Amino acid sequence: MGALKGMFSFFTMIRLDIKQEDMDAMDRNMWMTPLVGALYGLIAGVMMFLLTRYIAPLPAAVVTFFVIFAFNRFLHIDGTIDTGDGLVVAGTREDHLRALKDSRIGAGGMAFALMVILMSVTMAASVWIPLMMLVLFTAEVLAKVGMVSVAAFGEPGDGMAGNSVRNTNATSLLLAMVLAAVLAALFWAFVRLLELHTSLWISVPEGYLIMLIAALIASVLTGLMMSYIAKRNFGMVNGDVLGATNEITRATVLLTFLILISVL
Repeated sequence: MGALKGMFSFFTMIRLDIKQEDMDAMDRNMWMTPLVGALYGLIAGVMMFLLTRYIAPLPAAVVTFFVIFAFNRFLHIDGTIDTGDGLVVAGTREDHLRALKDSRIGAGGMAFALMVILMSVTMAASVWIPLMMLVLFTAEVLAKVGMVSVAAFGEPGDGMAGNSVRNTNATSLLLAMVLAAVLAALFWAFVRLLELHTSLWISVPEGYLIMLIAALIASVLTGLMMSYIAKRNFGMVNGDVLGATNEITRATVLLTFLILISVL
């Protein structure tokens, strides 16, 4: 329970009375972060589904992601900008680290974050409207699996996120994957109930299980890729890399769904 209190207090704007032991529990149980993703997925999915009944999908996606980013206090966007700054700078590992930790915003970091945001917004807006609720919920849950993956494969730094990375391993990743799959299945069942017992038309694709498995694999591979990039450029995974991985994984998962929806 302490781990969940720490996570919801740290990753959202929800104010909770947390103690150091709650934060320590969060560091030891990063595999539980898909539960935070479920909250974001519920907000994103419901908002997109409701807004697209009145406005076009693109402005609906812009409003939805603005709410998601604001509810997160733009924490992951800040990490994406810092990671982009650290990656685009030329020079040695020390130069990359200096740019990563610099509080100033560079053009490279801003462009990097902007492109990641644009990918998520445009791909979310491109999902067939009846599928939006299910796809966006799953994307937010799996974005957290990407974070667990980069922590499991990455090297810890000496910053605030160091303990989270240090305490996350292959077992943590497996637990996060199972939890994410359970949450996605429960939400699928919820959507099916809405379809059966209300007048709402919320389509569930026939190949959703295949899509979910592919998206789950994509989220893990994205974390693995980010851990390799972080190790090569920074020598470690810090909080900024975790945040950037969340944003990049969401875009990767949405792309995976778009491809499979058109194929299956």
